[in-house]
Amino acid sequence: MSQEPSNNPAAFDPSSEEQALNSQFKKILMLFGVIVAGLAAYGLIKHNARVAAEEAAEAFTSAKTADDCDLVVKKHPGTPAAANALLLKATLHWEKNEKSSSIEALKAYLAQHKDHAFYKETLLTLATRLEAMGEKGEAKAAYERVIAELPGSELAQLSQIRLGDMLWADGKEEEAKKAYEEAGSKFPGVTAFEGDSKTRLDWIAANLPTKEVDPPPAPKPDPKAAPAMPNLKLNSVEGGLSPTIKLGDAPAMTQPAPPAGATPSIPPPPAPISAPSAAMPKPATPPAPAAPAPEVPKSATSPAVQVPATPPAPAPAAPATPAPTPAPAPEAPKKP
Repeated sequence: MSQEPSNNPAAFDPSSEEQALNSQFKKILMLFGVIVAGLAAYGLIKHNARVAAEEAAEAFTSAKTADDCDLVVKKHPGTPAAANALLLKATLHWEKNEKSSSIEALKAYLAQHKDHAFYKETLLTLATRLEAMGEKGEAKAAYERVIAELPGSELAQLSQIRLGDMLWADGKEEEAKKAYEEAGSKFPGVTAFEGDSKTRLDWIAANLPTKEVDPPPAPKPDPKAAPAMPNLKLNSVEGGLSPTIKLGDAPAMTQPAPPAGATPSIPPPPAPISAPSAAMPKPATPPAPAAPAPEVPKSATSPAVQVPATPPAPAPAAPATPAPTPAPAPEAPKKP
């Protein structure tokens, strides 16, 4: 008996196992599609974030003024570039002596960028700048904030020492001493500034002054103790000027005396002028000046030297004037 195909439609319905497999396959396809879409969205977001970070970094790099920093903060809020721009703005204002604006920029940074790399250091920077401005109340609160937010850190220990310095400067030695002692006991295991706290405790024990005093006035110069100026004399002698220097009670310094028996040189007298005619009177020849006797220095260790007097040179004789020739007598006329 041959089998004939059945016309029953129920024979072609899928079984329950096939239906379960088809349902699971559809779910797998849907899950795969979701994963692919998620990866694509993540890549797109990552790409956009990278592009935005590059643009923000480029904007911060080109910032030169406080206004440029404000533009970076406005266009790229919440980015590391915006945090760096606030720090740069604070520095620019501080260098221009715009201290209030610098403090405002630091406070804005601390409020908006707690996850930034320089958040801890900026906390201490705010406290030190407030102290430099003389805002002791705000500076104390800022130091206490560092200790509260960064417990067990080196910055907290340094803040504790700065609190002690402020108390000591106000004359509160006992409170300052307690603050220095806490700097060593309140931060176990931190030894970065432990030596500074011990040094300050030693200073307090030594009763060192906490305020600067004016130095004593400089002594006035004694006019009597000033060295006497040398007394210079210029004596005019034959042949030029001979300076004589007199220093206090020292013996006068003169020109050295010539050796004994030497004759000082005397300039020759001027040549006589011959009379052109008998009618001109004969000029009187002045006598040659006698050479002055040189002074001989006397010393307590050397005997006086006697210099013989040199006789004056004889005056040269005046040349004889020839007598005028008499005119010839006229001849008498001969008689014729």
